[in-house]
Amino acid sequence: MGFMTFIKVLATLAVLAVLGAAAWFVKGILDEIASPQLGASHLRESLESAQLPDVEPDELAFQRAIELVATSQFDEAREKFLFIVNFFPSSNSADEARRILGELNLDEVLSTDSMEGKAVHKVVRGDSFLKIATKYDTTLDAIVHLNGLQGLDRLHPGDELVVMPLQFNVRIEAGKKRLSLWRDGRFVTSYPLVEVRSGESASGVIRTKVRNKMGIEGTRVFRPIDEGYRTAAKVISLEARGLQIRQVPGGEEEDPGRGFFLNGPDMEELALLLRVGNEVEVRFPTQ
Repeated sequence: MGFMTFIKVLATLAVLAVLGAAAWFVKGILDEIASPQLGASHLRESLESAQLPDVEPDELAFQRAIELVATSQFDEAREKFLFIVNFFPSSNSADEARRILGELNLDEVLSTDSMEGKAVHKVVRGDSFLKIATKYDTTLDAIVHLNGLQGLDRLHPGDELVVMPLQFNVRIEAGKKRLSLWRDGRFVTSYPLVEVRSGESASGVIRTKVRNKMGIEGTRVFRPIDEGYRTAAKVISLEARGLQIRQVPGGEEEDPGRGFFLNGPDMEELALLLRVGNEVEVRFPTQ
């Protein structure tokens, strides 16, 4: 079942549940009215004491957001999910709101159907992929993805490339096992951490930056410019304390050291969105 199909089914079930509860409540009131032995005062007391299940504001916002997604009103749905993430971050619906909001945001970020935050570079003589990536604060990964390239083919003057500056900030919440991306103070998306290896003494907040990116395949190490990098497991090194962000290691791999570990697909996507120099804030539980 596709993502949009799942959302539509979920929205339908939520609407049916609300309608069912309302119908049950109305039926109960009508039964009260139809009972001849009940007087007006008894009916008034019944109305005043009627108890519907408590529904928190975040739950109402979540149900409404699901309905908006199902009817393709994505901008309105995004605002509802953002309301939950910002004002009810620990609620029952927050994790799912965060996940769906991230899906919606990345659909826009990684698509050329929306050019917000992107630009078109016209290739001139002397250009290279690396030179263009540096000029726009982006990465080779992002250029390859946005332009549907199979690799770093030869450039020709007059070619046009869609480029996207990668101005994301990273927030790692070690205690919650969550890594999230933010841009201009607004939530973009988040990824669950499969494992955290930070050492027993790690506590408090560390502010650092992305130091470098590489691909690893067995004992071989590839730079982003190398052909083998595309299919290698991605590793993002941070400046502080030798920490890294990488794919969770397999059973036979050597000890990868300290850091934050994601599943393979999430790590591939994250490597596409981060560049050297992105700011990273790591929040460890206070001991």
